[in-house]
Amino acid sequence: SVAMSTFSQSNVLSPSLVAESKEEKALQARRQREAERLMRIKDPSLSGKVPKEILEAQIAEKEELKAQAKAREEAYDNERLHMDQQLTYLEQERRRLEREKLQELQDFRATHQGKDKGRDFDLSNPNSMANDLPARTSDDDPRLSVSGLQKFHGEDLTYGYRVKAQREEIRQWSEEAAAAKAAAKAAKDAEEQAYLQNMQHINAMKADLEASARAAEAQNRRAVAEYNLAQANAKKERERAQQISEMQCNVEEIQTNLAGATLTEDYSVGRSYIAPNRVRPDHYKGMTPAEQQAIINEQALQREQRAEAEKRAKDEEARSHAEMEAMRIARCNNETLVAAKRAEMRKQMLEENKRLAEEQSTTNAFLEKVVYQNEIDDKFHSQFNTSAR
Repeated sequence: SVAMSTFSQSNVLSPSLVAESKEEKALQARRQREAERLMRIKDPSLSGKVPKEILEAQIAEKEELKAQAKAREEAYDNERLHMDQQLTYLEQERRRLEREKLQELQDFRATHQGKDKGRDFDLSNPNSMANDLPARTSDDDPRLSVSGLQKFHGEDLTYGYRVKAQREEIRQWSEEAAAAKAAAKAAKDAEEQAYLQNMQHINAMKADLEASARAAEAQNRRAVAEYNLAQANAKKERERAQQISEMQCNVEEIQTNLAGATLTEDYSVGRSYIAPNRVRPDHYKGMTPAEQQAIINEQALQREQRAEAEKRAKDEEARSHAEMEAMRIARCNNETLVAAKRAEMRKQMLEENKRLAEEQSTTNAFLEKVVYQNEIDDKFHSQFNTSAR
């Protein structure tokens, strides 16, 4: 099993070692590029003229802090792995001792505390009758008597021995099956132990790789931070130069506008040189006082025309209201006449209904007293069911 575990570990770790060598080469190349870029960034001719001694002291201090942090993290990782290995070993040892204790307990119970070892077992032994001798052991048993009726035709005296032999075979087969099962379980436990050792080794390798990756990432972050700082300083310098240039441009623009005719109130500037009735949109200064007065006069004329139109509309509305009032009065008079006519018609209808009711009452009385005088009595009912026809 040790040889198999060593072979499996070699098969598992060989691709990892190849990948690790490739990653190490790529990491070294990237570190070389970052170092060259860092040297370019720290070049005094390109930076903000920071003293080289101060930068080197800061870098050395940061490197020392990073190294201390890395050493502390590696110590913590190693301690954690060591504790994990110890805990795993102690857990396995505890389980083994517990299994041995349980096995010893079961063996002691099976050996010294069996049911057949009890003091009163002979009084409650379920096999007491089976352990006794049969009525006869053979045809020559001296216990047989003349009138015992113990010999019969067709008896099988070897039945008990045959059953015992079969049970013995079954017991041997069961023992062989149990032994095979125990061997398979032991092989499985050995495989699990080898797999556990392999996983512990892989975890240790993973921890080393993670530590290397963290160190490379920290170095990369440090280089990026220094590069970003240099870029930020260069950006500030560019922004300051741009602000100075914009301020100079603004001052020149203000002086030009103050000295030119753009901000003056000269209306002739806005006239086009092509035609006097056209204006230049880029030099237009607004309307002249004469144009403004013409617009004011036109607005006053429009207000007068609007007042006259409103007056005519009010007169037309008053005339329309008068006509509507005359029509309403005529309609009210017609409604009064219609209501009187309807009341007269309702009165005539009531009188007609009263006359018709009196005629109906007279007709019903005549029919009941003169026309329909026959009444149904007992003689009418007694004429039924009087014969077999």
